[in-house]
Amino acid sequence: MADSIEKRALQALQAEEEEVARFLHDPSPKVIKSLLQNRAISEQDVLVIANRKNLSGEVLQSIGKDRRWAESYPIRLALAKNPKTPLFVAISTARALRLFDLAEICRSHFLPLTYRHKIEALIMEKLPTMPLGVKKTLAKTASANVLFRMMKEGNREVTQFCLGNPHLTEYPLYKIINGKDTPALTIRLMAEHPNWSNRPAIRFALVRNSHLALATCVEFLLGMRVTDLRELYEDPSVPVTVKPYIHSELMARGEDAEKAEEEDRVHEIEEELNANS
Repeated sequence: MADSIEKRALQALQAEEEEVARFLHDPSPKVIKSLLQNRAISEQDVLVIANRKNLSGEVLQSIGKDRRWAESYPIRLALAKNPKTPLFVAISTARALRLFDLAEICRSHFLPLTYRHKIEALIMEKLPTMPLGVKKTLAKTASANVLFRMMKEGNREVTQFCLGNPHLTEYPLYKIINGKDTPALTIRLMAEHPNWSNRPAIRFALVRNSHLALATCVEFLLGMRVTDLRELYEDPSVPVTVKPYIHSELMARGEDAEKAEEEDRVHEIEEELNANS
């Protein structure tokens, strides 16, 4: 088998332009590395190799170091999107990529999380000087961490596009709602959004935010479960202006907020006693 690989490697090195294609999918890294040294190989041939997901990082690294392909955008993009490309090579290559190609990389779950976070950081570095039109387009497709940063800026149009992004999940929204420096406009837009404003967990988090309009807060309380109302009533982070409305809603449902709070304390004491006995 070793002789066979050596023979194929030599053939790949010496192959004429029309013969290169038969070695492009060879399973041996040694054969591919020999092929890459062949002066007859074309950019299109190298692109086929750079897209292969069954090659070693060493082979892909050799492509990244080859000056012949340093200016080839398709090859750079293929290396940056290949999960087998070594991390330092992928990051170095990605720095020269276009913004929306970077955004696509961030959404690929086939790539390592560490790498995707690095690419998100590259995108976020560009945000302060990014034109508004580009930001609005990016907001439609960006990954969650980038959306988080964009919504913190408090631009109405950008935030609206962010909230409509299909990749957005509840977790980054929790972070934004609970953030001390989140703009009031961002909170208001979330509360008005037809999708997110109807989610119980998001409503619960919004009620605890001091930027939420009182009228909207009261509306949200009407649709909450008694257990959630009790938890909010006992939560010291809930604005004091909201507490009377929570109390009124509990009373309207036949619940005594203070009594419920005392019962909860009794249960906690009983549980502690049982645990220590």
